[in-house]
Amino acid sequence: MIRGEKRTGGALAAWGQKWCIILAGFYLSIMIPYMATLLWSGQVAVKNQGLSYSGDMISAEGKEMDAEDFLVLVLARQIEESAPPEAMQAQAVAARTNLYKTMEETQCNQAEDLGIEYDSLSFLRELWGEDFSKIYQSYEEAVSATAGEVLTYNGQMIDALFHKASADNTRNMGEEYPWLVSVESDDQLCDGYLTIVDFSPEKLVEAVNAIDGARQVSEEGIGSKIQIINRADGPYVTAVQIDQQIFSGEEIAGALQLGSTAFSFEAGSERIRVISNGIGHGFGLSQTGAARMAEEGKSRQEILSYYYPGTEITPRY
Repeated sequence: MIRGEKRTGGALAAWGQKWCIILAGFYLSIMIPYMATLLWSGQVAVKNQGLSYSGDMISAEGKEMDAEDFLVLVLARQIEESAPPEAMQAQAVAARTNLYKTMEETQCNQAEDLGIEYDSLSFLRELWGEDFSKIYQSYEEAVSATAGEVLTYNGQMIDALFHKASADNTRNMGEEYPWLVSVESDDQLCDGYLTIVDFSPEKLVEAVNAIDGARQVSEEGIGSKIQIINRADGPYVTAVQIDQQIFSGEEIAGALQLGSTAFSFEAGSERIRVISNGIGHGFGLSQTGAARMAEEGKSRQEILSYYYPGTEITPRY
């Protein structure tokens, strides 16, 4: 009887040892490729938090990644990490729409050829330091929460334009873009909303003459030779006459490094003051307005339908 018990105990021990070996082999078969991938990519701290993958691959910095992973890097470039979740999700839908629309139109999967700006992982690690994992996850969660969502108008993906802050209202893009119409957006509390810059006549003329060699202005009496001749959608300048030359609002805003095309001039005897309101071109989604709406309890669907009226949120995959 005693010898029988010893034989049973030995058999159980052998059986247990066999299964330990099997389980250990199974574990290593999973973990070795996984760790090898991490060592190759350097993404130990950036593991998937629930992304729904599209199957569309993009080549960025010599590595292949799913478009949804790439979208996280795009989103990090486009909107601040302090944005409320619903505002960040609205931006994620706009960014995804632009990304997939561009990929379809160009039939391209090379990041550098898409014309869409993004931040590399190495740059973000350096930028965020010890907070990298936490901040990265907030962007990844916005992408995950909106998995596959794109904006369409009459069944076609739109150009989902966006900007930082509008000058009291967004702008109307014209009949070809019925989803880009002027809507009210109180963005005055945005940092940098109001910009005031003083120019000497010499510096202003130098900047303007750099726009186009064929349209040159003279410095003499320049303060009295500036006239805004057309505005659209309220404050946005579309045409400026300086001396005898006509320039677009975008040209002047770019030359003088203004925040937006919603600007005005105040000419003095020695200085010319330029005052601008808002940040960006003013078309489509206002990120500041979206943040305000999110703080008021509005959903990403409500934010998107407000800034892109007539559009629908459609599953891309």
